[in-house]
Amino acid sequence: MKVKTYIVPIVLGGVLAIGILLGKFLSDFYVQKLPPPVPVPVVNIDTITEESPSKAKLGKLIDYIEDEYVDKVDTDSIVDITVNGILHKLDPHSTYISKSDIQEVTENMSGKFVGVGVSFYMYKDSIAVIKPIEGSDAFEKGISLGDRILKANEDTLFGKGFSADKIRTILRGEINSETNLTVYRKLTDSLFTLPITRKYIPIKSIDRYYKLNDTLGYIRMNRFAETTHQEFTSALKQLGEINSLILDLRDNTGGFFNVGIQIADEFLAKDKMIVFTKNNRKEIEEVYSTEGGMFDNKSVFVLVNEQTASASEIVAGALQDNDRGVIVGRRTFGKGLVQSEMPLPDGSAVRLTTARYYTPTGRSIQKPYNLRNKRSVQIDNTKVADSLKFTTPKGKVVYGGGGIYPDVYIAMDMKPDMYMIHEILNSGLTNFFLFEYFDNNPEANEKPDKEYFVKKYKISKEMLTAFSKFLSKRKIFIDFRRNKDEISKYLKASLAEMWYDDNIAGVIQNQGDFYIEKCLYYYKGGEAPPAPVKKKTTTKKKKTKK
Repeated sequence: MKVKTYIVPIVLGGVLAIGILLGKFLSDFYVQKLPPPVPVPVVNIDTITEESPSKAKLGKLIDYIEDEYVDKVDTDSIVDITVNGILHKLDPHSTYISKSDIQEVTENMSGKFVGVGVSFYMYKDSIAVIKPIEGSDAFEKGISLGDRILKANEDTLFGKGFSADKIRTILRGEINSETNLTVYRKLTDSLFTLPITRKYIPIKSIDRYYKLNDTLGYIRMNRFAETTHQEFTSALKQLGEINSLILDLRDNTGGFFNVGIQIADEFLAKDKMIVFTKNNRKEIEEVYSTEGGMFDNKSVFVLVNEQTASASEIVAGALQDNDRGVIVGRRTFGKGLVQSEMPLPDGSAVRLTTARYYTPTGRSIQKPYNLRNKRSVQIDNTKVADSLKFTTPKGKVVYGGGGIYPDVYIAMDMKPDMYMIHEILNSGLTNFFLFEYFDNNPEANEKPDKEYFVKKYKISKEMLTAFSKFLSKRKIFIDFRRNKDEISKYLKASLAEMWYDDNIAGVIQNQGDFYIEKCLYYYKGGEAPPAPVKKKTTTKKKKTKK
């Protein structure tokens, strides 16, 4: 696939307090194409005044504010606000990344960071360890649940009112650098110092994978980062001999465009179109699958919901349009815009929308912005406009209009508390609660045999009562009587993460999951989705020549 690099020579400026009408100037901010790897030029206002008066106006305004305004003004913050305002006028996905946020964004998308390797909780103004991360030096040196990290070298970390971000900055550092952590272990009332070497700590994008039975595997993918394809192929190999797979893309909001293509490629035979893009010059670029996909001749189910977006929609759309597998769930988010990250001279960056992408049948994934918050409902084929109906090579009707419509629709759970419960229990509060519970009840922190835990372990009434009080203190009120089973399942899954691993947590949390139950029903020979509508002829889209 050809890679195009676009750089936007944006002259930052403006101030909201002056009441500048930014919309008047937006027409002058065009994307300029520069050959890689030429750096972003620092634009001299004097050289562009004649041909770009609006850009010169913004630059001159910044000069006036710096030189003449009655009070001292942080013009950098004004520039940040202005850039955000400009990008917001373009579309919701073109964004500005400040210099201070670049490192965190880069680490998240790279799939790793450098640090000591602990998941922690700020408890009574001290760093309490929830779990050491497997593979880290902290894990190897025996740091465990409940330990308090009091100092890093000579930096005192407790009683300072530090934010979690400040703590992360102190604990992270250069690869292979060392820090001496002073640790207090409440369980043994002991104080000791451990030399910890900072290593690369993975940020997993494949966080759960396991077998549902001897021949059916399950993989959950939470985003598309640099390491996702490698993680995916590794997970497939570890699952061993399976003839079908459930790929869970629920709540996966996307990531790198090219990584989505890599994942789709693993499910398709050679020379099948995966996606095509169209830029502002109406240039079309098509991407086709290569030979040797790891799962290109085995059945696959793809789980999607209303938060499945971007690169996830590329995968779901490519498989659906190539008659590969069954898409199960609800209509996806509908983000069909390609963003390119472009550096700015001060170390910040913009992610600018540079193209739209389409599924192999020609469907635009992009959903109109005004429909984004509307609930997903089952398609009534008789009410869909003909212009929104597309046909796959095998004659199945699929639907345009933004997002990917599933082959098998799963209705939204209508219980009043259920959405709130899922949001709360997925927020990490269960981990914080369990830390506090075990801190006060150390005798309860005894993990049983793994098989017994999965099949027979039950959350105690005492733990449920304590969790209810924990939430109430935070002004969160849930009907525990009506939702006891769901809450217990989430607590048990969080316990599995602490005591065992993410895969055991996945087994617990997916028990009774209706999406997965539906896949198992079809996998075992249940009633198939509605038969496709046959069409008389099909035309194959040819590669665009440039």
